[in-house]
Amino acid sequence: MKSFPIIRDLETVMDAIPVPIFVKDLSQRLILLNDAACSYFNLDREQATGRSETELWPEFAQSFKESDDRALASGEDECEQQFTDNTGLNHTVVTRKRVIQLTNGDKLIVAVVSDVTAYREAEAHSRYLAFHDSLTGLPNRALFNERLEQLILRPVREAGHSALLYIDLDRFKEVNDTHGHLAGDALVRDFAGRLTTLVRSTDTVARLGGDEFAILLADIADPRQVEEVCRRILNAASQPFDVIGAQAFVSASIGVVMMPPGDLSRVELQRQADLALYRAKNAGRARFRIFNEAMDENIRERRKIEADLRNALQRGEGLGVVYQPIVALDSDRVVSFEALVRWQHPQLGPLLPAQFIPVAEDTGLIDMLGDWVLTQACQTIAPYPELSVAVNLSAIQLRDPGLTDRVIAIAAKAGLATSRLQLEITESAVLNTETDVTETLQSLRDAGVSIALDDFGTGYSSLSHLREFKVDKVKIDRSFIQHLGQMADSEAIVQAVTTIGRALGIQVTAEGVETTEQRDFLQSSGCDELQGYWVARPLPADEICTFMEEFAEEAGSA
Repeated sequence: MKSFPIIRDLETVMDAIPVPIFVKDLSQRLILLNDAACSYFNLDREQATGRSETELWPEFAQSFKESDDRALASGEDECEQQFTDNTGLNHTVVTRKRVIQLTNGDKLIVAVVSDVTAYREAEAHSRYLAFHDSLTGLPNRALFNERLEQLILRPVREAGHSALLYIDLDRFKEVNDTHGHLAGDALVRDFAGRLTTLVRSTDTVARLGGDEFAILLADIADPRQVEEVCRRILNAASQPFDVIGAQAFVSASIGVVMMPPGDLSRVELQRQADLALYRAKNAGRARFRIFNEAMDENIRERRKIEADLRNALQRGEGLGVVYQPIVALDSDRVVSFEALVRWQHPQLGPLLPAQFIPVAEDTGLIDMLGDWVLTQACQTIAPYPELSVAVNLSAIQLRDPGLTDRVIAIAAKAGLATSRLQLEITESAVLNTETDVTETLQSLRDAGVSIALDDFGTGYSSLSHLREFKVDKVKIDRSFIQHLGQMADSEAIVQAVTTIGRALGIQVTAEGVETTEQRDFLQSSGCDELQGYWVARPLPADEICTFMEEFAEEAGSA
């Protein structure tokens, strides 16, 4: 039988395999290596053969030996290593080793090398994307939660004071609506960059989504540092943002929860931070609030009010409407009533609108409550053909595109002509809404409903708003009426509003009139209508008829 040079044949076979392969003896000396191994590791076959791995790669000597030992003990091994090639590029390789025994009893180690650099880089990139925001590169909610958990789980003896900050951009939607979403993205990226410059490298800044950010301040030496960071954030947010050839202006609201060592869960800490953020926004935005126990008590009370208000609306119990008369100064006659909602709470007693209307607005109950009040008001005033009725309208109700149709339907069902219905809105509430409500206001006016601007003088008081909203009436806030005869600026404001009203063809009504002197001044100033305790306190529906008769008699005898 013909003899073949076995080693040379084995090399020829191995050279056909496109991945690096080494064969070595138990002293780690290379017996065979293929072309792929020579090319990949930049080795000369003749010079490498017979040399040990320790000689070729001294920096990996220990790990190679440990891997060989594991292979000899179990028959095979797999290990992952990083190395830098002669061009300076970093590689990640997985080496799979198997021990084989020759017919003469000698043992050899066969190593097959796979380059997994691209796979590991893709894996790392996927892991990065899973834990980072793609727009800003900041940690996302998942990574932020993980770091917060780690901070909470530190032993008490190692844990210092820390703080959790929740940040919302105010009026961000206006930027998107005005300049487009690309501008909004640019602003978010810019703000993210500003935030990272305001904290230490050991702190965590994250984007939770949209215009929501969070910061984790760890190991704070002085809790007052947290307030200083908040002030810097507010200042950074107030600076103009350059977005696609324009400037945009926003502000920020911040909710803070201090984290002394303790056993509060992540979910509870985030709930507290969210609650503090809500309080900051509710207080007027562009400010920060630090969580305290009183906030928790307040939220528990709000939740109770929400649940009880929902039940009251469903059952029709406890809620009521009272009516305050409005008198025309030129005829000294009652021409209208303003409908005011009241609530006799079963445990808390009588509640004023300021105590439950904000809860209704925040929880989505305002539409149901508003429709109920409007229904009661229309049904009550419909039998008095000489009277109109005014009903307060929330800015949230104005966002509903179906509002006009519902108002018309409710008035029609009650038998009240829409020309006898007046809806009152506040200037600040309309301006603070994030949607354009001018179309809704116009559709209401087209349907015959008149629009009154309530509390005029306390908000922006802009003439442009009177033209933009196309209101039929302005109501001077009671705070100016109370100081008539005491403060000259109040008298000047009242006279200015009545003059503007006449110039624009808008009726002017004064609220909170309590004295004859106030009434006389308003009449001499050209005010059209008044309401307040000088006329009467708000009345229940069943007293309207008697009041009308008595007021007419008094006016006739005066």
